[in-house]
Amino acid sequence: MADYIKLLTEKIRKIYARHFVPRMVATILILCLIIGFLRYIPVLGVKDSTLPEAEKAELSHPGEEISHDMGEVLVAESGSKQLYINSETMNLKLKDKNTGKVWNSTANGSTQASELAMLTVSYLGKDNNLNEWDSYTYCTQLGSYVLQKIDNGVQITMDINEGESERFTEYYPQKMPTDRFENFFLGGIKNLVETGKLDQVSADKYKMTLELLYKKSITEDCYAVSYNGTPPRSAVKQLIKLAALLDYTKEMLIEDSKVMGLSVTFTEPAQFKIVAEATLDGDDFVFRVPTRQMVSGNSYYTIQNIKVLPNFGAAASKEYEDGYILVPDGAGALFQFNTFHSAVPDYIRPVYDNNFLADYYFAPEYGEELMMPVFGMTYGAMDNASRGFLGIIEKGAETSYINVKLASRAKDSASSYNKAYASFDAAQYSNAKVYGPYSDNKASYLVDTGVLEVDYTIRYKLFPGKVTYFDMAKTYQEYLMKQGNISELSYPDKPKVYMDFLGTISLTKRFLGIPYQSSYSMTTYKELADIIKDLPDVNMALQYTGFFNGGFENKLNNKAELTSANGSKEELKELRNLAGERKADMFFDVALSKVYDKGNGFRAKTHAVYDYSDSPATIYRYLPSLGILDGFTGFDVNYFYLLSPRYLSGVVDKFLDSAREYDKLAISDLAHYNMADYRFKKNVSVYQAGGIAKDYLKKLSESHALSLENPMMKNVVYGSYAEDISRESSDYASFYTTIPFRQLVMNGLVQVTTENVNMSSQNPAYYVLQSVELGVYPKFTLSAKSDDILQETAYSYYYATEYRKQKDTMQQVYSQCKAAWEKIGTMEITGHKILADKVFYTEYASGARVITNYNLHSVSAGGSEIPALGFIISGK
Repeated sequence: MADYIKLLTEKIRKIYARHFVPRMVATILILCLIIGFLRYIPVLGVKDSTLPEAEKAELSHPGEEISHDMGEVLVAESGSKQLYINSETMNLKLKDKNTGKVWNSTANGSTQASELAMLTVSYLGKDNNLNEWDSYTYCTQLGSYVLQKIDNGVQITMDINEGESERFTEYYPQKMPTDRFENFFLGGIKNLVETGKLDQVSADKYKMTLELLYKKSITEDCYAVSYNGTPPRSAVKQLIKLAALLDYTKEMLIEDSKVMGLSVTFTEPAQFKIVAEATLDGDDFVFRVPTRQMVSGNSYYTIQNIKVLPNFGAAASKEYEDGYILVPDGAGALFQFNTFHSAVPDYIRPVYDNNFLADYYFAPEYGEELMMPVFGMTYGAMDNASRGFLGIIEKGAETSYINVKLASRAKDSASSYNKAYASFDAAQYSNAKVYGPYSDNKASYLVDTGVLEVDYTIRYKLFPGKVTYFDMAKTYQEYLMKQGNISELSYPDKPKVYMDFLGTISLTKRFLGIPYQSSYSMTTYKELADIIKDLPDVNMALQYTGFFNGGFENKLNNKAELTSANGSKEELKELRNLAGERKADMFFDVALSKVYDKGNGFRAKTHAVYDYSDSPATIYRYLPSLGILDGFTGFDVNYFYLLSPRYLSGVVDKFLDSAREYDKLAISDLAHYNMADYRFKKNVSVYQAGGIAKDYLKKLSESHALSLENPMMKNVVYGSYAEDISRESSDYASFYTTIPFRQLVMNGLVQVTTENVNMSSQNPAYYVLQSVELGVYPKFTLSAKSDDILQETAYSYYYATEYRKQKDTMQQVYSQCKAAWEKIGTMEITGHKILADKVFYTEYASGARVITNYNLHSVSAGGSEIPALGFIISGK
């Protein structure tokens, strides 16, 4: 063996004896390639998966055709509802058989096309221009639709087109020779009269319109259009008829323009086929628009957005003095009928923050998102509404928007109808700036997804009698129970405080002036155990954040590796045993799609979500002073990537295999983010991503109890807790008031926490009010060590977290909530209403009644004086 090694060594020496330098360089390069390959092996281990196929949105089998002259036709009937369609106007009418109450899809009494439309279609041309057509003008009036009966309803096939072009420049030149104008047009009109083909009155109108638009040029032998802007539609339609009468052809138009040195552009005609179905499902009205059935007659145009039944239930200002519109803004909010103000834009906001990756580099304009795909209206005074409806976006919420238009009772108002409706992006798009989002150079290019496959469906719950927002909340709750196969609601038997403890963070330290990252635990296992022992009389739920795979700045969570800075496995075991003895739910936080650091095979270029500019979306916190991502400031900041949904299945499966011993998990991302991957030629649509996230939340919930951070409402059914739920709305300028619609829906579905008490500018009493008003737990984010450590670090947004300093406040809040709940006796809410501005009344199943005053001054309500930020409990 020694001789063999000696012989091999001698051969290697001879190889390098000649041309030493190039051969040594080659050797180094080979070694680098080997090392690089070895480092890349973990990257190859992060496998992508087959994306789910889009749901097959098949149409119902069509039956008898309804001719256009049949008038109003009954197409479906249920126990208490009837569905009619007017074959001439395409108005859909819902009638309650018991009360005679009616809901129409068109604005009753209006003559405006936009208020008679079933749909409004926005389409995008390859010239980057966005146009909008209403279905009444471009389909109904043209008669280009087919109505066919189907089971429990009607199928509507719309050929939406412009008919004959009404663009003036496609019929008449900007300039024409004098001979053409005077002899062909004016002489032609005279000849039509003389031959009896045209009466003198009409001839004079044609002549007057021509002479209004064209004037004799003083510099050329021609007549030129002198009208500034686009000529009036009535004038254009009149002259189009004249061109037909005189047989003025396109060839003649091109010839006249060429003589004058001009060119003619004929716009690409747009035309779309859209199929919709309106049915009764029990007593619910269901309207669907499957994008799979959409056809564009010209590949130059793509349907971008559709407003669905934009006039359903529209309330005329002259008919209704009182009424309210419900929107899911934050906790929920109400608009009051007839409060239109010209200085305030119409309300339109995305559900689930679905355009996040189009503008994430700027701070949101509003502080609250829309986490529920619902909207509604009640007609009449607050507690005495005569009827109403609740719209639930059943499919397609991931690209939806909630729209509100308010009316005014002023005689000169341009708006006379109150409306609430949904619209959705059939194709998502963005104008990506060439030189980056913060560049002053406005050069940009259009990026769009193409039409997304979705069976867009809205379900309308119709209320024919007295209805309040609480009734709507209970109706939506029942709907979610049915969707999630939940047989009964469950209410906690005692109040708690929810405490989220900060674990391992990454701090920048220096050795001989050289910076390096060091793991540091803000709360070790032993310190958390000591805190639990320090609170012997407090019922609690616990969350440990910064626990797996490096802590806060986690690596890819495809394993459940503990972070040594938090302590030993034995200390963790003692902590978990102590929590068990106290019957305290203890959740270990994991972000399955958020990745802060390299490692475990993650490579941003390969695995991260891409934004519209075809770059990995690098997500920082926002700099409050500038409203931009703080990564562009040069300060000590951190950021994360979102894992592309195509890699999520492999990551979650591996994590679950490794995390079997942890029966409770806090999921900080999957239930909240509306994800998509806009990578060129390898994109994952928002609907595919949503399906993947839903499947894995369900899988996680089958083996673990979950605490979900600020979840989208569709995901609430997978959690035991929903944490960080705001009681506020975005405070839009025309809101009437904020209501806790979201918490009322969640009551009994899931245990709910407030936002952080100790990291808020609000008085702690504000969170006590939420607890007694809504049956929710106050939440604190805490650390054993001083938060002074976090100043001037990437974690400076955590403040006032030190347990020792927050203990008294926490115990005070908890004791006030506990004393109140001992009086109330249950967390099951049976009624909720508004008594006055920021004063609310809650009724519980025990018979207890609570009045809460969120004002900073005392108020008189229910026969009692209620102090500022105070409450009273009565009844039972």
